[in-house]
Amino acid sequence: MTEPDREEWRYLRAGFVIVLALVVAQVGGWLVYRAVHDEPSALELTEKCLRREKLLPVEPVRGDPIAARARGGALATRVEGNGVYVVIAKSEDEAIELANAYLATAGRKIEIRLERRGKVVYVWELVRVPSPTQRQTMYDCRYA
Repeated sequence: MTEPDREEWRYLRAGFVIVLALVVAQVGGWLVYRAVHDEPSALELTEKCLRREKLLPVEPVRGDPIAARARGGALATRVEGNGVYVVIAKSEDEAIELANAYLATAGRKIEIRLERRGKVVYVWELVRVPSPTQRQTMYDCRYA
């Protein structure tokens, strides 16, 4: 190897060391940021959307043992006069289990008031199919 070739390799190695140091610093910074900054939960985002964007009242769900066991949380609101429980699961399988628990306890009389979309289960208050605008309001604030 000639002297110019060795010099090129020295610069190439130095460049690799610098790039490696930058990658390590970037990954380290990302890990620190992730440890320090908590992302809002789906429940928090949903509540914020319903309050600030849709101007709806939001309350905790009381007296519903099925909603209480949802790992993502639950909230209650009222859309165009129709109350709704928003029950948020951590997975689609959990959401299916929650919906099935509602069906098992209330049977056919809850069927038209119960809806599952992804990880979210909606339980409407009135014994009729919710209107498209009521549903759309809730879908607009779905973060799970």
